[in-house]
Amino acid sequence: MRALLVILSALGAAFLVMGYVRNWQMRKAIKTGKPVEAINNNYILGALVGFVVFALGVWWLESDSAPANATYSPAKIENGTVTGGGFEQPK
Repeated sequence: MRALLVILSALGAAFLVMGYVRNWQMRKAIKTGKPVEAINNNYILGALVGFVVFALGVWWLESDSAPANATYSPAKIENGTVTGGGFEQPK
């Protein structure tokens, strides 16, 4: 499930950045006096930027995850105080 969430959030960020790049290209075309339709076929830059953002997003979201062989111990309440849990490496 975590892998699916990582992929979907990185994909969502990639689509947002692709939309921003497209909007930037439209504003640039209007500013230079070109018709907006002139940039409709410029999907290569958007795809490249989207892929880079997707790859960076996956790398960033997975960089702080626990190793596959780690065991999780949940937080506990002992004598009215909460003791922290976490991931432990096998020895």
